[in-house]
Amino acid sequence: MSKSNKPEDTASSVNNLMKTMQEAGFKPVQGFGTDWLEAMSNIGSEMLDFTAARIKQDVQTQHDLLHAKGLTEIQHIQAQFFQKAMDDYAAEAGKLMKMGKAITPDSSPKSRKSD
Repeated sequence: MSKSNKPEDTASSVNNLMKTMQEAGFKPVQGFGTDWLEAMSNIGSEMLDFTAARIKQDVQTQHDLLHAKGLTEIQHIQAQFFQKAMDDYAAEAGKLMKMGKAITPDSSPKSRKSD
């Protein structure tokens, strides 16, 4: 590879990106310590575990559908699958919100005046 085709230095590219973002009004986020990184890792792990569990349930549902004896049984399997999926996604959303709230600084006022 000749020097004229050499890709731009990665560090200068990142510096240029950061400068552009700062000029656009993006401020650095405080609090990226080890606690925050660990919490983000836990959230990522939770999402992967949830996805794996849902895929496992999808495969089981496909298996059940392939072995169904009639239309009524197929409809029952599909209704159960849909209800379980809705319940699982609602529970997971709540869990992720709780995990996210734990790493978000409290922005609510300490005392509120009653109107």
